[in-house]
Amino acid sequence: MYKYKKILLISVVVLLFATLLVIIKKRSSIYPYEVDKDYEYNFHQTNANITDLNLKDGKISFDKLDNTNQSAFLRININTTFMGKYFQPSVEINTGKSSFTQYFEHGAKGIRYINISPLQAQEKIEIKFEGKNVSIDDQTVQLVRFDNHDIGKLKILVLAPHPDDAEIAAYGLYSENKESYIITVTAGDAGEYKYDEIYQNKVQHYMKKGELRTWNSITVPLLGGIPPEQTINLGFFDATLERMFSDKSKPVSGLYTNAININTYRKLNVSSLSAGLSGESSWNSLVKNLSYLLEEIEPNIIVAPYPALDSHSDHKFSSIALFEAIKASNILDGHLYLYSNHLALNEYFPYGKEGGAISLPPNFGGGEIYFDSIYSHPLSFNKQKDKVFALEAMNDLRLDTEWRFVKSNIKMLLRMIKQNIMGEENSYYKRSIRHNELFIVVKISSIYEKNILNRLIGER
Repeated sequence: MYKYKKILLISVVVLLFATLLVIIKKRSSIYPYEVDKDYEYNFHQTNANITDLNLKDGKISFDKLDNTNQSAFLRININTTFMGKYFQPSVEINTGKSSFTQYFEHGAKGIRYINISPLQAQEKIEIKFEGKNVSIDDQTVQLVRFDNHDIGKLKILVLAPHPDDAEIAAYGLYSENKESYIITVTAGDAGEYKYDEIYQNKVQHYMKKGELRTWNSITVPLLGGIPPEQTINLGFFDATLERMFSDKSKPVSGLYTNAININTYRKLNVSSLSAGLSGESSWNSLVKNLSYLLEEIEPNIIVAPYPALDSHSDHKFSSIALFEAIKASNILDGHLYLYSNHLALNEYFPYGKEGGAISLPPNFGGGEIYFDSIYSHPLSFNKQKDKVFALEAMNDLRLDTEWRFVKSNIKMLLRMIKQNIMGEENSYYKRSIRHNELFIVVKISSIYEKNILNRLIGER
C-alpha cells in the first residue's frame, strides 16, 4: 500500500511540475522579445530634464521642484527573482502618503522606466520601492522629467478610429476638459460576429452592430461630461481604411454589409457639425471631412493613434488621414498626443493588473519612437471607476450574448480561467483601467518634415 501511495505522490509531483513548465512557457510566449534586454530611449532631441539620483536600500529622495506640473520617470535597472518567472513582477511605489504599483514582464531584467509622475515633490520627498518578485540593487538612477501643458486651458480633439478607442485611450483626459471634442472615424460595423445568438443573418447582424456602436460613440462621452454637440461619427466603414487609401478617389463598401452610402451611419449624428460633412466613403472624402472639422474646432491638442506603434490597420490609416488633413488646412500650431491601443511590439502591454501604472513601452534600438515629450495623465481611483462604466457602456466591449445560455456560460468561465492561468488575459479593461493614461507628444509642425513624418508612420 505504501508503495502505491509513493508512486501516486511522485506522479502528482511530476504532473504539477510539468504543468508549471507549460504555464511558464505559455506566459513567456506573450513577450515577442528577449525580456532581459534594456529598454532604450534617446532623450537628447526632446525637452526632457534629466537628473542623476542615488537609490539606496530601496529608497530615493529629492527636493521640492519649481514646477510640479510634469511627467516623471525613473530610468532604473531591475532584476526579477526566481519566482518572477512564474508570477508577475511588480514594484510598489510609496511615499507614506500615497502609493501605486507598476508591473513588469515575467523574468524581466535590465533597464526599465518607472512612472513616478503622481509623486512630484511640492516639498522634500522620499520614495520607497518595494519589489514583489523583483529586486532593485543600490544604484545611480536617472530622473527624466517632461513639462506638461496646462490641459484645463486647452481645446482637445480626440480622434478615434472606432467607437470605444477614445474611451480606452483617453477617457480620463477628455472627461477633465469640457472643451474636448470626440471624432470617431468608423461606425465599427465589422469585427467579431458577436451577436449571432440574436442575428443569424450576418448582414443584419453587422448593420445593427454598426448602428449600436455609432450611437455608443456619440453618447458615451456624456458620461465624461461631453455633450453630443461635441461628438461626431464620420460613418466610414470599419476595416476599410487601407483599401480606401490604396485608391483614394474610389468609394469603398462595408466589409460585411456591402453598404456604400456614407449616410448609412452618419445620419445618426446629432451635432450641428455634421451639417458640414460631405462626400462619399472614399479616402479623399475622409481627408476633406477631417480638414473641415479641424478648421471648425481649432484644437490645441489632437489625440490620435501613433501609426508606427499601433498594429491595427484602421488606427494607422486614421492618423495618416489626419496628417494629410492637417497639411491640407496648413495647421502649424499645437501638439499631437499619440497613443496605441494595439501596441505593435506586444499587445499585452501594459503588463499586470488593473490599476497599475503605465510607463514607457518596450523600445529597442534607441531611436525607434520619435517624440518631443511624454505626457502621463493621472487617473484617480474614482476616475478609474468612472472609466470602467464608460467602457461597459460600449456594446462591443461587453460579454458576448452567449452569456444568456447556461452551457455557454460554463464555456466562457473555463476560457477565462485558462486565459488567467496562462497569462493570456488581454481585455481592454485590464490594459486601460490604470493609474494613468500615457501619450507620446509631438509638435504638429514636425509632420511637415519628411523624415519625422516617416518615423511617425513607420516608414524608413
